[in-house]
Amino acid sequence: MTMKQSQRDHGPIERALRSAGPPILWDGGIGTALIARGLELAKEPPEAWLWSHPDELLTIHRGFVDADVDVLQTNSFGLVRLLASDLLPRDKLGQSRSLRAWVGRSVELARQAMATDEKRLRWLVAALGPTGQVGLSTEHLRSCYRAVTEAFAEQGVDALHLETCFDPSELRLALSVVREVAPSLPLFVSVTVTHGQQGLETPLGVPLARMLQELDAEPPELLGVNCSQNAERMRGAVTALADWAQASGRKLPVLARPQLYNGSPDCKRPPKEISPERFARELFALLGDGATAIGGCCGVTAEHLAAARQTIEGFFSPPSTL
Repeated sequence: MTMKQSQRDHGPIERALRSAGPPILWDGGIGTALIARGLELAKEPPEAWLWSHPDELLTIHRGFVDADVDVLQTNSFGLVRLLASDLLPRDKLGQSRSLRAWVGRSVELARQAMATDEKRLRWLVAALGPTGQVGLSTEHLRSCYRAVTEAFAEQGVDALHLETCFDPSELRLALSVVREVAPSLPLFVSVTVTHGQQGLETPLGVPLARMLQELDAEPPELLGVNCSQNAERMRGAVTALADWAQASGRKLPVLARPQLYNGSPDCKRPPKEISPERFARELFALLGDGATAIGGCCGVTAEHLAAARQTIEGFFSPPSTL
């Protein structure tokens, strides 16, 4: 742990993540929820619906709020990729908008959903996925991460989440830029891994241990794993992250956000194939493997998370006295 990080004040969301109370509950899969409502990825990215179908996005966010999650993430997973490829979509009127407008819109809609229950403390986390591309110049990639980080920092989000990370080079660059641009903004990092020839590895075949090496110098405020695996198959990854997160006095919170199905998400399959109750049981088991925060990724709906909330409350609520 660097001196810079050890002297850094912990914000409210970090204190909650490090508390001894019930686990923090994250939201679920926004992109797959939009696909279920008619989004065609071959024609437009999920972020396009910030302008073309805001009511649908609000319904999804509000569903998570009604499920009583603690954390909402912005619908912004693909913004860095779109910016890096000069593919930011036009809005429903065909107008081209600035990056700050896209970021602001993603924050605005999430906050509107959170406002439906203002008495409940919740946190808003900016979601940033990787570019998923090779051959981009370092200078161009840095400028993209810088622009997106600056825009979210200006919006006053509670944390920034680099998720579904699978390329150590891009992760290293993104970490550097975020720490430089917004040193006081809590930074969360989630990797995505499956069981491969080298054990736990990313879709590029990079061992999990190699990904974690990029975090040794200055660990994030939260370490997580998301996507690629269902809750049952994710247990090994959670254990590995928890072991690393507790080593050398780091004591980092660990987030587990499995997808509903193992392997590539099949958005056309009805979520009822895996009941909310079954998902909640399997998700809750990840707490025993070292997770301190849980939620969902592709295919996980508000119904699954409502069941998870019920499971959490059933376990952590104090016994009634007669």
